[in-house]
Order: sequence, then C-alpha cells, then structure tokens
Amino acid sequence: MTSAGKTWDQMLNRFGSARDRASTVGLAVQEHTDEAAKIWLYSSIVWLTIVDLFGLILALELISPNLFEGIPWLLFSRIRPLHVNGVIFAWLSMMYWGALFYMIPRLTGLRSMWSEKLAIWTAWGWNLWFLLGILTILMGMTQGREYAEFIWPLDIMLILLWTSNIVNILMTVFNRRVKPLYVTTWWAMASPLWLGADYIIGNVIWRPGAIWGNGVSGALPTSMADGILNWWYAHNLFGLWLTPMLLAGLYYMVPRITKTPLYSHTLSLVSFWGMAFFYTGVGHHHLLQTPTPGWLKTIAILSSVSLLIPVFAFTVNILMTMRGNWEKFFTNLPLRFGLTGFVFYFLVNVQGSFEAIQSFNRLTHFTNFVVAHAHLALLGAFTFLGMGLIDYILPQILKKPLYSAKLAHWQYWLIVIGFLGFFWALTIAGFVQGQSWLRGVPEVNVIPMLQPYFMARAISGALIVISGIIQAFNIYKTVTTDTLHTVRMEMIDALPDIEMEVAA
Repeated sequence: MTSAGKTWDQMLNRFGSARDRASTVGLAVQEHTDEAAKIWLYSSIVWLTIVDLFGLILALELISPNLFEGIPWLLFSRIRPLHVNGVIFAWLSMMYWGALFYMIPRLTGLRSMWSEKLAIWTAWGWNLWFLLGILTILMGMTQGREYAEFIWPLDIMLILLWTSNIVNILMTVFNRRVKPLYVTTWWAMASPLWLGADYIIGNVIWRPGAIWGNGVSGALPTSMADGILNWWYAHNLFGLWLTPMLLAGLYYMVPRITKTPLYSHTLSLVSFWGMAFFYTGVGHHHLLQTPTPGWLKTIAILSSVSLLIPVFAFTVNILMTMRGNWEKFFTNLPLRFGLTGFVFYFLVNVQGSFEAIQSFNRLTHFTNFVVAHAHLALLGAFTFLGMGLIDYILPQILKKPLYSAKLAHWQYWLIVIGFLGFFWALTIAGFVQGQSWLRGVPEVNVIPMLQPYFMARAISGALIVISGIIQAFNIYKTVTTDTLHTVRMEMIDALPDIEMEVAA
C-alpha cells in the first residue's frame, strides 16, 4: 500500500466515512429519533414548577413559621429536603439527561441513542423514584443527612436508574460514526460515572441503618467522620455532575447557535482535567469553622483557589467563541438564557474562592450568605442554562417554533428580576447575621432583623415560580399547537403593511 493510501486509511479510521468527515459535530445523520429526550425534558419542566412551589412554601414559612401549623407534611423539615433534592435530581438532572440524549446522537453521527426504549423506561422509573421520595419524606421517613435524606431502598433504585443511563451513554459513544470526541461527549461519559461513585459513597449505602427511615440513619459510625463525608458528597453533587453538565451544555449550545467553531479544544481539555483534579477537595471549605483536621482545611482552601484555573479556561473559551457574535445575545433567547447562566457560573466560582478564605468564611459561615451562594449556582447558573436548553432543544425536536416569543421574554425577565432580588436579599441578610454574631449579638435579637429580607425573598421567589409556570405553559402550547401555521398567518397579516411601506 502506498503512503498516500495509508494516510487515507488513517484518516478514515480516525474520522469515519467521507460523509462523517463533512462535519465534526455529527451532521452525518440529519434525522434523529429524540423520543427519549422529549420524555426527560417534559418531565423536568413539570418537576421544576413543583419544586419551585416547595421553595415558595419554605420562604413563606420563614416569614410566618406557624403558617401551616397543624399540617405535618408541610413542616419546614419535610419540605426543605424535597425542595433541595427536587431541584438537583428531579429538575436539573432530568433536564441534563434529556439534553444529553439530544446532543450525543448528533455529536456521534447516529440517528438515536443506543437504546431509546431503555432511556424512555428509565425516565418513567426516575419519575416514579422521585414521586416515592416525596411520599416517604412527607410521611417522615428519612435518613436525616443533608442532601442524602431519601431512604435506603430509594438510594438503590436511583443507582440502578443512573447505571442504566450510564450504559446507554457509553454504548452510544462506543458505536459512534464520528470518531473524534468533542468535549461535550467527554463530559457526558465522565460526569455520570463520577456522580454515580459520589452518590454511592456519600449515601453510605453499605450501611443502610434503618432501611425504612424509622430509626438511626445509615451513616459512618462517628459524627465527625460522617460530617466530613457528607460535605464531600454534597459539594461533589455540584462539582462532579451539575457543573460539568453546565459546561457540556454551553460547549454545545454556543457554537451551534452562533455557527462558530469552539475557540480552543486545548482550553476545553484544561477545563475538563482541571475540574476533575481540583473539585473533589472543595467541599470542606464549608467546614473551616469546625474541629476537622487542619490538613483537610488546607486542601479545601487550595482546591477552592486552584479551581479558578479551569474556570478561567472555560470562561476564556466561551468569550472567544462569542467574539463577533454578541448581537445574538439580544436576538436569540435560548442563547441569552445560556450566557446569563454562564455569567452567574463565573461569579459563583469567584465567590466560592472567597468563601474558602478563613477570615471571610468566619463572617459568612452558617448565615444566609451561604444560602445565597448555593442559589447563585442552582438557580442563577444551572436553572438559567436549563431553561435555555429547553427553549432551544424542544423546538428543534418538534421542528416548529415556540408558541410565544413574548411569553419566553416574560419568562426570562421574571426570573432575572426574581433571582437578583432573591440573591441580594439573602446576601445582605447573611452579612447582617455575620456582623451581628461577631459583635456578640444574641441570635434571638438577630432574627427580627432578618424579616424584611425574608419578605423580599418570598416576593422574589414568587416571580421565579411564575417564570417556571410560564415556560411550562409555553412548551405545552408549543407541543399542542401548530405554531408553524401561526407564524405563517402572522407573516401574511404583516405583508400588506410591508407592501404599503415599500410603495410609499
């Protein structure tokens, strides 16, 4: 074989067929099944409205603790774990899985996932899992560990569902037609594996304790060791799953919408490996004011600061990809959602590094500042991206525009205003708490100072709830309405005016 022939064979081996080489983003297949993606995304929209309402109930109870007195299943201690777990596992995780089931076939040059049926059945199993989680928590059945409240049988159920999706993703990638792996595919393979290990370890599933949640929870034998493990697990829910999926979504959506190649593959790998190496030690910066080992605190501080390396690599990559395309921020609403989440993601990481500084941590520890920080990530970064991905992906799948662009704009501005009011109210409340405690003011005297901020939180939270309901309604009408016909009629109605202007 000639050297030219060998070179040609090497190219075929790396890039696939001639048709595949026409595009490195999976355009070899023009039609896709997308049935699984639809089920996951529709489910996530429903859960978003429900878990947002849980959050609003919590905000109202902070203003009036006896608001739902006499109703055990509306106690703060039962609604709070449902809100937290619902946001992470029902809303964001189902949205992320739906987005992956849309993106991966396109990035691998395939018509569908390895098994669409498996993905669909897993979606229904996931919905059943969280519904059972709601029922058991409301009945008072819990393991009593933060971010790990669901009882042991539900832990096992989630692990099986998670494993099903991991197998589906890996088999799809192994059978790909486009040989190079785009960075989104890297995240799609690695992040679910990381999170699966994190969930198994963090929930201490080898020690189920009281299986049905009626006694001592499954945990490590000593409280200090269990606290250390619990925060390692809780923060890695963000660092090994929610954050990587944000990067994966933006790495896909920004080049697609702007029709611009990603600025740097190298920077994308810096962000990938940097996140993998530095994030696992970050969680313990929440334990700096506790009697945990000094070396563990040092690791947490160094990891939190070092995390800025992959964050800046990702930030530069997206900003350079957007170079010359910023007008699309104002004309493309899904991109605006995504880039708004991108800005909040950058800010939450900078804020997290400040939280790892001992003197600053002493001021903000155990205050509402930490609650604001968590919402800057879950609501500001991840939820904004999720709304953008849904408004981008579902019209692509359905092959028709959104029912109402006006409703989508209302959705955007309501959540922007609601989130900013929510975030600043809690941030200021946190500083009030921290300064008061440092001056020795008793907690009983600090609580009345927080009431105005809690009221602002509830009002802002109501705007966020309305925004989610608007999106759910908009998507429902998009699915059930011939929006292509509506657009055609609007264009026809506008034509006489255009013709008159031209004639004039």
